[in-house]
Amino acid sequence: MDIWLRKCNSFAEEASADREFWSRMTGDERVEALEELRREAWKVTGERIEGLRRTVHVLERPWR
Repeated sequence: MDIWLRKCNSFAEEASADREFWSRMTGDERVEALEELRREAWKVTGERIEGLRRTVHVLERPWR
């Protein structure tokens, strides 16, 4: 397992480095990273939720 570290001098620099890191991966690699993080969270919480959570917001226009 490779571990890398990058020191940033500001939150803006950190955000840019984060975008750069994730943009170097393919879509499949990003999904695999998400799945790995979910499995690690399950180990900590003991809660196992299959699939992605979905949230629905109903918006009403105020002029109706």
